[in-house]
Amino acid sequence: MVGIIDIVMIVVMVCLAWAITSMVLIISKVEKSGTRINFFLIKLFIFKYISQYNELTSKEKGKVGPLFYHFIVPMWLAFAGVIVWIIFSL
Repeated sequence: MVGIIDIVMIVVMVCLAWAITSMVLIISKVEKSGTRINFFLIKLFIFKYISQYNELTSKEKGKVGPLFYHFIVPMWLAFAGVIVWIIFSL
């Protein structure tokens, strides 16, 4: 029988896959704008690339692009899911 912890972990995994996919799309958009991407240190520079994406889309459209929220929302959901998982595991 599938317990609540299993469901929470499935939701966390889906959220992480969603965030990684949007991160790749953000990096692709930033790279197309002419910014050189360092793939060896991508984990260190991801927040730099996200802020560059915010600046780029703000200049183009006047507001933050949707991929920013497609990265932030699943990360917060995954964080909340891990907290719930820890609480139910105790």
